[in-house]
Amino acid sequence: MSAKTSPLITTDHPATPRRNGRCSRREFLRSAALGLTAFAAAPLLCGHAAHAATTGGKPMLIVYFSHSGNTRRLAACIQRLTGGDMAQITPLTPYPQEYDAVVEMAKQEQRRNVRPPIAPLQPDPTAYDTLFIGYPNWWGTFPMPVATFLESFPVGNRTLIPFCTHEGSRLGKSEQDLRRFCPQARLLKGFEVRGSRVDDAEPSVKAWLAELGLI
Repeated sequence: MSAKTSPLITTDHPATPRRNGRCSRREFLRSAALGLTAFAAAPLLCGHAAHAATTGGKPMLIVYFSHSGNTRRLAACIQRLTGGDMAQITPLTPYPQEYDAVVEMAKQEQRRNVRPPIAPLQPDPTAYDTLFIGYPNWWGTFPMPVATFLESFPVGNRTLIPFCTHEGSRLGKSEQDLRRFCPQARLLKGFEVRGSRVDDAEPSVKAWLAELGLI
């Protein structure tokens, strides 16, 4: 949705040495010792990834809606940095690809407060306590398929972290709308970037996630 500026704004392991087809006692003990050393080191090697993929020991899910692909790429960047899982919000009726057509359709949906039907999300968001919510800024807020998700999913007191692509309107009023849709949720500071700059946004995304204590 970045083509125009608009209110719509988008291995194999080596074999153990053998003698006459059998491991020697010395070789067996050496292999066992190496295995224990590797096992003991594993938490040190994996600790950062384990922390990144969870908050307080609980997993994070990156939920997003994308039309042109900008928000999808931003979601993938967040996944690379956090190790979280991803789930796409997919309307059952796809939006048109032609820019002016989708601009007008989004405008009419917002005006009529439409809730477009969406496909079930995979993985199931109910298994997660922290949800990133990503979307393009359409007419000052998140698109109506995101509203469908927020109203159909029991958000409760989960942690929500918004992120958004746009072409000038930043997060708009989407954070206020998230608070209105999910009054019991813990809403953290959101991230926004122009859709045309998503591919260069990783340093800024990393700084934002670090500020939130997620990496």
